[in-house]
Amino acid sequence: MQKGMRLNDGHITYLAVLAKKDGTRRGCLSKRSSDNTKWHSKWFALLQNMLFYFESDSSSRPAGLYLLEGCVCDRAPSPKPSMSAKECMEKQYYFTVTFNHDNQKALELRTEDVKDCDEWVAAITQASYRNLATEHETLMQKYLHLLQIVETEKTVAKQLRQQIEDGEIEIERLKSEISGLLKENEKIQSNPEVPPSEDDAEIKKIKKVQSFLRGWICRRKWKTIIQDYIRSPHAESMRKRNQVVFSMLEAEAEYVQQLHILVNNFLRPLRMAASSKKPPITHDDVSSIFLNSETIMFLHQIFYQGLKARIASWPTLVLADLFDILLPMLNIYQEFVRNHQYSLQILAHCKQNRDFDKLLKQYETKPDCEERTLETFLTYPMFQIPRYILTLHELLAHTPHEHVERTSLDYAKGKLEELSRIMHDEVSETENIRKNLSIERMIVEGCEVLLDTSQTFVRQGSLIQVPMTEKGKITRGRLGSLSLKKEGERQCFLFSKHLIICTRGSGGKLHITKNGVASLIDCTLMEEPEGTEEETKGERSGFEAEHLDFKVMVEPKEVQPYTVILVASSRQEKTAWTSDISQCIDNIRCNGLMMNAFEENSKVSVPQMIKSDTSLYCDDVDIRFSKMMNSCKVLQIRYASVERLLERLTDLRFLSIDFLNTFLHSYRVFTAAELVLDKLITIYKKPISAIPARNTLFHNDFELNTELKLRVISFLEEVMHDPELLTQERKAAANIIRTLTQEDPGDNQVTLEEITQTALDECKTEPFEIHSALEIAEQLTLLDHLVFKVIPYEEFFGQGWMKNDKNERTPYIMKTTKHFNDISNKIASEILQWEDVAVRVGVIEKWVAVADICRCLHNYNAMLEITSSLNRSCVFRLKKTWLKVSKQTKTVIDKLQKLVSSEGRFKNLREALKNCDPPCVPYLGMYLTDLAFIEEGTPNYTEDSLVNFSKMRMISHIIREIRQFQQTAYKIDYQPKVANYLLDGRTVLDEESLYEASLRIEPKTST
Repeated sequence: MQKGMRLNDGHITYLAVLAKKDGTRRGCLSKRSSDNTKWHSKWFALLQNMLFYFESDSSSRPAGLYLLEGCVCDRAPSPKPSMSAKECMEKQYYFTVTFNHDNQKALELRTEDVKDCDEWVAAITQASYRNLATEHETLMQKYLHLLQIVETEKTVAKQLRQQIEDGEIEIERLKSEISGLLKENEKIQSNPEVPPSEDDAEIKKIKKVQSFLRGWICRRKWKTIIQDYIRSPHAESMRKRNQVVFSMLEAEAEYVQQLHILVNNFLRPLRMAASSKKPPITHDDVSSIFLNSETIMFLHQIFYQGLKARIASWPTLVLADLFDILLPMLNIYQEFVRNHQYSLQILAHCKQNRDFDKLLKQYETKPDCEERTLETFLTYPMFQIPRYILTLHELLAHTPHEHVERTSLDYAKGKLEELSRIMHDEVSETENIRKNLSIERMIVEGCEVLLDTSQTFVRQGSLIQVPMTEKGKITRGRLGSLSLKKEGERQCFLFSKHLIICTRGSGGKLHITKNGVASLIDCTLMEEPEGTEEETKGERSGFEAEHLDFKVMVEPKEVQPYTVILVASSRQEKTAWTSDISQCIDNIRCNGLMMNAFEENSKVSVPQMIKSDTSLYCDDVDIRFSKMMNSCKVLQIRYASVERLLERLTDLRFLSIDFLNTFLHSYRVFTAAELVLDKLITIYKKPISAIPARNTLFHNDFELNTELKLRVISFLEEVMHDPELLTQERKAAANIIRTLTQEDPGDNQVTLEEITQTALDECKTEPFEIHSALEIAEQLTLLDHLVFKVIPYEEFFGQGWMKNDKNERTPYIMKTTKHFNDISNKIASEILQWEDVAVRVGVIEKWVAVADICRCLHNYNAMLEITSSLNRSCVFRLKKTWLKVSKQTKTVIDKLQKLVSSEGRFKNLREALKNCDPPCVPYLGMYLTDLAFIEEGTPNYTEDSLVNFSKMRMISHIIREIRQFQQTAYKIDYQPKVANYLLDGRTVLDEESLYEASLRIEPKTST
């Protein structure tokens, strides 16, 4: 039995007294009893996120305590009172406190005053340390910002004081000079008969020269100050920002002019023409062609005037508020873009009218149009949103992070990108529907299957359809004849669900042939039709000599089966058609067949034996199912015996990819490869009644066992002589034999062993400063991927990397761990070997640049190698060094550390891996943590000795993600000099030596 929880009673009593005295809220409330029958009046006191209640105001000890962290407090409606208590209940106001963890009953309270009720709700809602932490973080940021302002103001004040002191000194000097001049003037006035001496004339000349020199020096000093600012990075950034704004103004002026021409030279004249007695175009067609072009013009005229007003107040350029006004109105572009293709179709249709075509050419010859057509002007608005996005990208690139407009411009760019994605998706979907409808209109008889909005167009083209004889054989004698090419030419349209075959009639119209609409779910593709030996030997010519024909067998439910023979004009075209048809058939069967198998009103033909087989979804003593479904829409196996798993493995009705991958990854945990092979051979030779007699062969990699490999090859050779085997199955068997018998050619990439041996043979390596950040990042990525890709998936089972014999059980995982630690030590040693602070700062900034390049290369493992090295105590404690690291570098470090942070189970890193395409080097420790969590939390077998297949499935999903990144190699050239530097361990220090070096270059300061 679980013991009760111990609490510090004295401390809680102290907090209760403190809450009663200085709490945020205090007062009498009514609390509903635990059995919901009565209301008890209690004295409540709120202190921070603790709510105490007392029996009365005079009680010294609390009767209870509620912790409010993460709770939700809301007003509650009054319950319906009984007739006798109605008058009393009308004066009560209710509110509830709901807790976010299970098995915690909500706290129901009431008060007699509505204001008091609202104040209690507001106080409890704000009683959270999380809010305080967020507010504290915000205040700290403001505080740091204010500190920077204060430091700046102090510097400015110091400069002003110095200027004032210099001014005072200058004033004193001038006063003394003036007093001297006054005395001399008095002497001159007292002795007017004395003629001016030559010395006074010389002094005046000297003063003039001095004045000239002082002015020249001041002008030169100001010129130097101005030139220094002009050459500064801030001034360069502001110049580029201004250039972007000026270019934006020019582009906006040009765009407004284009819209003005579209409206005044085309839209308005065509409206007037549509109102004439003999209109060349209708008002509906004008509206369809131009839609809301006039509204778009008015919107951008306003935006352009705002831009001009901002330019008039240069150099203060504030643009964010203009985008705030523009953004809500840009939704009108959605309608224009959605209608664009349709407007061009209507315009093309109207051009068939000679009067309209003549009138349009007259408009297009106007000087303003500059020989541009109406289609050109209708296309300009399509590119305006992407143009704004590019402009904002450039603007943000030259806008400092502390700039007042930075946040608003970021928000505007995000909104525009979101609008652009929506417009793109809508255009794609609309274009697909219009494509289907245009084909449907061309067919004289019509085609209902094309009205299905989920029907996606794949390809179309001209193929030759070969007729069939009465016996169902191909008429091969006519394959090469010109008459057959002319008679049998068909226009074929492939969609995601149907194949449509038509003949071309007069006027470009199409006619569906007999059996010309084939549902792909009923089709089977045969790429190599076979004829009789006589036909094969004597009548091959033309197309058949090149194997350009393929066969589609159609077996509809309510119609007699039939076969369609089609011939392509080239091998490339045949390959394209057969590949697309095969892909569509696979997709529709995988996505739709089993989903419809358990629906009573299904239109898909499914054998009754599937629906009636309860072993597929009902629990039994040796198998149990979860509520989740696999890719075949059958309940997933949760627990099962080995025999039932092998039985499901060979049941070809429901061999889902998920089950197959899970079994292949994990079968060594609960069975042996020999047993799996024996089961497959048995099923092939003696198929059970519920399974079709013709089995599709299953292949697994048994290369670790030579005897087993020979058995597999022997069995496949026996299978290939089976006369009932389909052509595709025979090809599959031959491919497996070829794979097993020939040696793996590899990916022609240099191996880690070769690189390591080269590094050991090299006596001297080039220093760190010789290599560029890009070279180091590329070679580090190459090394990391070479170490990562060779880890076999068997090592991920059983937590072998945490056992005493881990080096024997998981040698490749341990090699990966050692490589991670070696690189991290290498980076720390490189930083700490330099006595000069400036050099250390340069080394840190260069390694941060390497990490940022690794981020672009999707090498998240190297990012952690570098950031973890910078966070080691021996490097992190170097305060003098970090003070001189640039602000830009620190920003990059913060961004990288946030990306690979372990917070939330590596939430940000998982999101990055989800969105990136291989090649990639993930951080292996994240996956090992997941696997350890699964292994520790769930056993391999249940109490009744059933395999825990749900656990195997979870592990398999992780392994599949790892293998996805292992299989795609980087296209990076091996550079021996850089790789040798990274692998050279002669200058790498151990942990103790690293800390000693850190203390030597920056000793501890006495407090």
